[in-house]
Amino acid sequence: MHLEAAKTWEAIAAGQYGLLSRKQAEDVGLTPVRIKRLVARGSWIRALPKVYRAAAAPQSWRQPLMAACLWAKGKAVISGQSAAALWEFDGYWRTRVELSGLADLSAPPGVVYRRVSRLAPADIATHSGIRVTSVARTILDLAALVPRRTLERTLDEALRKDQVTLKAMRWCIERNGRRGRGGVADLEALLHERRLQHAPDSVLESDVAALLRENRLPQPVKRYRVFEGDLHIAEVDLAWPSKRVAIQVHGAGFHRQLRTWEDDQRIENLLQLHGWLVVKVTARMLREDPEIWVEAVRRAVSSRSLSGHAGRLLHEPDKVA
Repeated sequence: MHLEAAKTWEAIAAGQYGLLSRKQAEDVGLTPVRIKRLVARGSWIRALPKVYRAAAAPQSWRQPLMAACLWAKGKAVISGQSAAALWEFDGYWRTRVELSGLADLSAPPGVVYRRVSRLAPADIATHSGIRVTSVARTILDLAALVPRRTLERTLDEALRKDQVTLKAMRWCIERNGRRGRGGVADLEALLHERRLQHAPDSVLESDVAALLRENRLPQPVKRYRVFEGDLHIAEVDLAWPSKRVAIQVHGAGFHRQLRTWEDDQRIENLLQLHGWLVVKVTARMLREDPEIWVEAVRRAVSSRSLSGHAGRLLHEPDKVA
């Protein structure tokens, strides 16, 4: 019996990052005495109350998230910044353990628990074998937890990776309500701004757009296609089409390649030949001289008269929804 039970619990733990709840252990026939012996001799290590880790199992950053879900016994899911890390959004710590649920729970040390008034089935997903808030609900929750620029980065990343749609975000807001929910106005403003545009190609582009907005500059069109008649000239990162002013964002990772750098020069020369003023920006410029760069953009936009130039957005409104 002991051998059969051991094989069963090991199979369960193997699918849970080496973790097992006390209830799961008892369900497969392990007695309290047997469980106590496994812990005493170091075969099992207590991860959280009534949750154990097999000592031989490799440790990973997802393990504490799974342990928290097992501790909650289905009454809560990974949420907030922990959910953002689990969905592999850039810039979120993998050491946080945050849960949300409808029940009154007293979380153990190392776990942050938030009791919420709504958590619909549509707001719950499974990722990497762990119960977690859906991408849309994760972003909605982040609106109250992170600065607007961080929220914008995350939203753009999710859109860029096709992990969420604007329609799904709007439904999530309607489903969960606006009243008493921090940051929802900022999130809705970001959604409105993106209703006719694709997401930026990189975090740096999102940061550039945020910096322009924070300095009260007119918002540019993202990923704008420049045409002269039927001739496609280029796709620019950010643009004020009526003034023929474009911003090209040069990230080190992509643009350090010689072929890419040469293509950039050709495209920017072509844009200037067709009357466009191109302003370049790098991460170092934003980091070291943001005020100088913003002033350069402000002068470029204010110095250009309306041109009536006809470019094209990347897609039509009905394709966004």
